Amino acid sequence: MKQPLNYAILLYFTKHEEGDADSIMEELRPEYGGYRAFKRKGVVEALMTAKENGILDEVRAELAEGDVLRMWYKLSDYGTELIARFL
Repeated sequence: MKQPLNYAILLYFTKHEEGDADSIMEELRPEYGGYRAFKRKGVVEALMTAKENGILDEVRAELAEGDVLRMWYKLSDYGTELIARFL
């Protein structure tokens, strides 16, 4: 059984120092591409929620083609500890 998508998004940061919605989607697409919730908006929402809960920190931002804001995140110290204990 697969992990829920939000868990998979957080676990992405255990393998990568930082990431944004696009890089996360690229890596998770083979496993989660068929999920209805696997859309950029949903991944961005999950990242923003994790940031607001102190699990992720914003690293940098970039205005990409089509005026799309790309935000990069990394695990916070709290997020690292939380994942080590519960995920």
